[in-house]
Order: sequence, then C-alpha cells, then structure tokens
Amino acid sequence: MIADLTDHNPNVLFELGLRIAAEKPVALIKATGTGRVFDVDNMMRVVEYQPHLWRSTVEADVPELTKHFKAAWDNRGKDQSYMKILRRAGLKEGTS
Repeated sequence: MIADLTDHNPNVLFELGLRIAAEKPVALIKATGTGRVFDVDNMMRVVEYQPHLWRSTVEADVPELTKHFKAAWDNRGKDQSYMKILRRAGLKEGTS
C-alpha cells in the first residue's frame, strides 16, 4: 500500500492503521510542507515529494519514490515491523 499523508485524510489514516496492524508492507509519502502525522513520522520512513507536477519536479521525485516503494516491498518479510517494535517496547515497560 502507498499511503499519501499529505491531506491528513482520516480514511487514509484508518486504512494505514489496518495495514500496520496486519503487518503488511506500506510506503508512506507526503508532499513537501505537510505537517507531521502523529507517531508515524517518528517510527516509519516518510518520503517527501514536490506537490507541483512540473516536469522538473516529477523527474526528480519519480526515481526517489520508486526506490522507496521497492524498499517497502522488498522489506515486507523483515523482522522489524512497526507492530513488532511496539510490542517489544510494551514488553520492556511491563505492559502487554
């Protein structure tokens, strides 16, 4: 899933939460200038892109976004999922 956090859309955030809970791959993006999105910006990589669809910005953004999407997919089976990190943190604090 590619989740664009630019508009802080509640639907996107809900779908992102479901995807994270199911430990499915997700690539997070947002337009340059978008404010932080709660804990997602702290624990998951969010790639920024230029919101202007000018040829020069698209040509610069597409390779970086492609690399980000591929990395999300290639790392889908890794042990460092968002949920596993949260669970380990909870266990360290004595919670479940």
